[in-house]
Amino acid sequence: MITLEPKEQILMVIRRHWYALARHAAVLGSLIFIPFVLLYLAQTLGFYLLKPEIQSAAYFVLTIYILGLLLYAFIVWTDYYLDVWIITDKRLVDIEQRGLFSRTISELPMNKVQNVTMEVPGFISTVLRFGNLKVETASQSTFIIRDVPDMYRAKDLILKYAHQQSPYQSSPRPDNFTR
Repeated sequence: MITLEPKEQILMVIRRHWYALARHAAVLGSLIFIPFVLLYLAQTLGFYLLKPEIQSAAYFVLTIYILGLLLYAFIVWTDYYLDVWIITDKRLVDIEQRGLFSRTISELPMNKVQNVTMEVPGFISTVLRFGNLKVETASQSTFIIRDVPDMYRAKDLILKYAHQQSPYQSSPRPDNFTR
């Protein structure tokens, strides 16, 4: 996936919080459940009295609908599983999967990090302790890590190694310094 530089260590690998997948699963579950309820209602209201050709077409449409939902579920799972953020002692790597055949890999050197902002959007995020991290650089670009499960630890690691490698870090005074 990525090649580490010599003496580079992986400090943390971040995947989205499980709740990000659960939101999609709840929607998909309800979308799969609705046609079966409609089919049950149609059969109780006399759907079985219709011509066999119409019943066959209805079952075909239902099958295509369910296959489409399963394909969408697979795409959501792939996006969830393959989205990874890797924090090393030298850089921050964002591997973002978009759909089945598109992937973006971005890197941000730790010495370019200026600010890290944590955002906890809402009640569920507060209770389940996850949120978003926004990493800002000197060039005004923003690196957003969404749905981070252990965002306090991630923020601390990013800031710790960013300050260690910062070119603006104050150097110790020489021994012969006088005021």
